[in-house]
Amino acid sequence: MIKTQGELLDVFIIGGGISGAAIAAECAGRGLSVTLCDRNDVGGASSSQSDQILPGAIQFLRSHNLPYFNKVIKEKARLRQRAPHLCRERPFVVVPAPNRQPSPISRIWLWLFQNWLQGGNTAGLAKRHPDRVQAAPLRPQGGLPWVMEESMVDDARLVIENLLFAEQHQGSIWPHHQFISAHRHQGQWQITLCNREQQEVQVASRCLINAAGIRVNEVQRRIADSDSRCWIESKRKLFMLIPKFYQGDHAYQIETAGSPVSVTPYLEHFCLVSRVTGIGTDEASADPSLQEQTDLIHTLNQYFQVQLAADAVIRCYCIQQPLYCDDREGSPEGVEDYALDLSCVDGRSPLISIFGGSFATHRAMAEEAVEMLGHYLPSEPTATTRCPLPGGDLHPQGFDQFILHVASEFPWLPSRLLNHYCRTYGARTLTLLEGCHALDDLGPPICPGLHQREAEFLMQNEWVNSAEDILWRRTRLGLYASTDEVTRLQRWVEAHLPSPSRKQGYTMWSKPVPPGRLH
Repeated sequence: MIKTQGELLDVFIIGGGISGAAIAAECAGRGLSVTLCDRNDVGGASSSQSDQILPGAIQFLRSHNLPYFNKVIKEKARLRQRAPHLCRERPFVVVPAPNRQPSPISRIWLWLFQNWLQGGNTAGLAKRHPDRVQAAPLRPQGGLPWVMEESMVDDARLVIENLLFAEQHQGSIWPHHQFISAHRHQGQWQITLCNREQQEVQVASRCLINAAGIRVNEVQRRIADSDSRCWIESKRKLFMLIPKFYQGDHAYQIETAGSPVSVTPYLEHFCLVSRVTGIGTDEASADPSLQEQTDLIHTLNQYFQVQLAADAVIRCYCIQQPLYCDDREGSPEGVEDYALDLSCVDGRSPLISIFGGSFATHRAMAEEAVEMLGHYLPSEPTATTRCPLPGGDLHPQGFDQFILHVASEFPWLPSRLLNHYCRTYGARTLTLLEGCHALDDLGPPICPGLHQREAEFLMQNEWVNSAEDILWRRTRLGLYASTDEVTRLQRWVEAHLPSPSRKQGYTMWSKPVPPGRLH
């Protein structure tokens, strides 16, 4: 059966990661009709499984890429305005490799980063020695550790909020729609998809954007007349989840002889350990080997007092991140820059392909892409492209005052749920809790930390179709759920998917939080 969408779209986007989501939000905010599809759930793959570290001074001292970091600094400032609940500053204790101290030239680069790129804001970046709590977990080494402030961003939630923004401005989001092919016909793109019911879907659009991330080359081959001058390599990154073994909210950056190892706090009781294991051309991520896991544990045991055993690992996985290398050979320490390739052989139906990119520069990339389309789809920047994301309308108080406001409005809410709701949904927390007067109003718990009301909220508003969507991509509550609890949640989701309420939506949750509500 073939389903055809009658409306001619302005822009069709392939890929529901951070690049596609940012472009969808930018297009919709400028009044363009836009539809985005993804073959699986939106915000999957590398957009929901990274270490959440926004590149800063530490990465700058490795690469010295001034144009790239100029965009990163602007992105960081914009994120603080548009989504303050998704950002936080965190001290990073940088542990140099034994008998290896920073060269004098690195001090010059650090000064340049602080006084030029950061505009002289050195309060949180001044190089200093770790305090007693930060130094306590470390074993004595030849190199002297030092501390810098770096930014953390919840990239999975950032994808969802960009998609929500696009939908609020008349955009359409289609998860579980696999892209099959596309070709030009009379100045329009004729696009063929396959939905999860294995039905063929036909769409017509003036412009096409390939934002498939690590699969950009595969998608490119399915688009007629789309020869590109660009390519990407894949950065394979290994992640290991372990119990938190030190006090404090700081993180560690271990400078080894190979690629550096990051150790960051993850939720309340865990640490996420990550390192780049190599550069290649594979689009699929191979599972981590036992030897890779053993080597990473051995590295940690060399630098920390607490000695970890193999059975301390809770979860271990790998992802492939797209890495645009220009005409140079990629390196594990290379920054995740991007390139936009425009092709328009008929002068009427442009194709833009995104090679590389990450959440560190997603907004700058989206603005550049939409400006490229301006020659074919004239649009004017509007105030909506600068306003907060759906959960970011916390002004004038900011996040700290907002969480106190929610605590005063709902004093019965346990602190763990309070922090989880405010950090995950921001201003939308007030919509989630509207009409609640006691803990029982949240409904029965389905999994640890997940009450029925939150699960319903996610199903109605965030394209949820499975327990995995809720536990690993919309939240990180899968860490606390047993196999039986995951099975129970999956059955609950399946039972509610075909319900009429899912199609109609909950009217009590449909209205956005108005500006100034917290005054």
